[in-house]
Amino acid sequence: MIEETGTVLSVEEGYAEVETIRTSSCTSCRARHACGHHAIAQVSASNRMRMRATAPFDVEVGQRVVVGIPEDTLLQASFWMYLMPLLGLVGGAMMPSLWQASSDVSVICSIMGFVFGLLLAKRKSLSEINNPNFYPTILRIEMPLRGEHIPLIFTP
Repeated sequence: MIEETGTVLSVEEGYAEVETIRTSSCTSCRARHACGHHAIAQVSASNRMRMRATAPFDVEVGQRVVVGIPEDTLLQASFWMYLMPLLGLVGGAMMPSLWQASSDVSVICSIMGFVFGLLLAKRKSLSEINNPNFYPTILRIEMPLRGEHIPLIFTP
């Protein structure tokens, strides 16, 4: 489970809008000077991200919560969003070689394959838009609101 801490901004039946602050471990990474993620993190104007998360229990506006998404869900979404367009690009570039076409045809087919992969990814995304398995889930309340007590757990 990939977890992130955030603040509840609004609540509706079964869902909550949660704002998280993106953190980057780029400062401790040795490859940060050669990595594009580090450059994007420095240029990015905002570290805040809002998401709609399923709320299996009652939460209130202002509470600090931990949201999570299963690794397999993230892996499946990454497959559709990154690998499908790439497979379309490579497949489109390879198809003209079956009939010894020119390189111009190969370039056009690779672009068409890439666009086809993007369209497949978009279609999958639209078909899963109401699937609760693809929404982050509030796992626990991190910090109670003012006036609430914090339960202590003693372990021997």
